[in-house]
Amino acid sequence: MDRLLGRIRKVVSYFHRSTTAAHVLKTKQEMLKLPTHKLIHDVPTMWNSTYDMLERYLEQQAAIYTLTDKTLKKNVKDIITLSDDDVRVAEEVLQVLKPLKTVTSLLSTETSPSVSMILPLKTRILQSMAPSVEDSTITRDVKTAIREDLKPRYTSPPTLQDYLHRSTALDPRFKSLSHMDLALRQRTYSDLTTEIVSSLGTEECDEGQAAEPTGANLDTSPPQKKSAMAELFGETFASKDMDSKTPADIIKEEVASYLAASGITVDGDPLTWWKSNECKYPHIAKMARCYLAVPGSSVPSERVFSTVGDIVTAKRSTLSPDNVDILVFLKKNLKL
Repeated sequence: MDRLLGRIRKVVSYFHRSTTAAHVLKTKQEMLKLPTHKLIHDVPTMWNSTYDMLERYLEQQAAIYTLTDKTLKKNVKDIITLSDDDVRVAEEVLQVLKPLKTVTSLLSTETSPSVSMILPLKTRILQSMAPSVEDSTITRDVKTAIREDLKPRYTSPPTLQDYLHRSTALDPRFKSLSHMDLALRQRTYSDLTTEIVSSLGTEECDEGQAAEPTGANLDTSPPQKKSAMAELFGETFASKDMDSKTPADIIKEEVASYLAASGITVDGDPLTWWKSNECKYPHIAKMARCYLAVPGSSVPSERVFSTVGDIVTAKRSTLSPDNVDILVFLKKNLKL
């Protein structure tokens, strides 16, 4: 793989460096009716750039053979084009890496929750990396390397894994938790119920402390007068069911109702779903707001840093920090 990628990098660098070679490449692309795309050079800090480099090279493979053109021969002595075996290996590796390309694109999104996708995506990658009898040696080795590297991730500490399980349960796209076994599914919803009940108890305690009267402001107003309907029917038609239910029972019923409700397709928007169903599941919605707001990767924050780099330049070095904050906020949130 190292030798293969090294050869491709040399070819790509040559076409980037030489205007003559770039012109010949474009001519051949038009002649062969290929897309007039430039070759891509991979960058160590960009996750998908090696995949993009391989894909673009294979797309332009016929035009790249222009390296044998008489006008270029004298400049390409140390550059070796790929053999048929190299091309076959590149095509096989590209197929192996394709799910990773899709996964990183999904996790880099900022328009929908991504933390809830981490464990379902991990499961999907491990499934796609399962060995097959049709795999060549290089394909089997690449799959094994990816699988062994990914298996131990997001497993420790246990609190992290539990957090990710609950995040997935709070996303209506994945709330069936079909990527888990039944025991883990039940434990996840049980933990979620316990957390909601405990947070409810904390809120009630805080409200009680805030409302606790002091000697200076004791409420001495007379008791509120009952309405005529309350005096006549209050005792007869009192809602005994509501009075007998504890907060824990109410939460359990809400979680059971949420679990039984039909979900949305994987292409659906979980935020829109929660906006429509917030009144139906108020306690779970409050928890979902806390969990689903967490980004699943560092990409959104890195994009903010890139935005700041575009705003704070040498010619605008006197911008105050407050103005920089305002400009970044507008750039990321204002939709024209």
